[in-house]
Amino acid sequence: MQDETPKRKVQIDAGIFRRIQQGEQRAFRELYDLTYKPLYAFLLSYTLNREDAQDLLQDTYVQVYKNCHQYREQGNPMAWMMKIARNLFLMKRRQDKGPEEHYEDMENRIGFEDMEHVENRVVLEKMFERLSAADRNLIIMHDIGGLKHREIAKLLDMPLGTVMARYHRGIRKLQKEFGEKL
Repeated sequence: MQDETPKRKVQIDAGIFRRIQQGEQRAFRELYDLTYKPLYAFLLSYTLNREDAQDLLQDTYVQVYKNCHQYREQGNPMAWMMKIARNLFLMKRRQDKGPEEHYEDMENRIGFEDMEHVENRVVLEKMFERLSAADRNLIIMHDIGGLKHREIAKLLDMPLGTVMARYHRGIRKLQKEFGEKL
């Protein structure tokens, strides 16, 4: 039987960026409180390393703070922030040029034990084991970040059909793993 609880989407009032630009520290704290978990999960899905994800998360908020005046109220604020996070990850990756690491090598360093809910931790662990980086990122962006498929396609510069196919393929893999729990 499927869980009937609605998915929690991150709802950000776009005016929060104006308040931050005007120096309202409380607004920046609100933004952080609303977005740090999905942004951290998003970055963790790319880095597979807790420390790197935390560093990139901090860098993302620095960039958001510095560039909040550039946000245009025509899109999803979370998509804009994820784009900043992704760009920072790509820059770091180009600089590092280290060997690609896999889940098996990283599972003890990721920090799943830090997650509050055991079920969420198990799902995330299975995502890292079973799904490709592209598929798990799409699921995180949609289900945790609250982005629409069209926004993800634009953010990743991919056809909408590809985004939807990868998302649904990833969900089916997880449903196979968990049965009806998803």
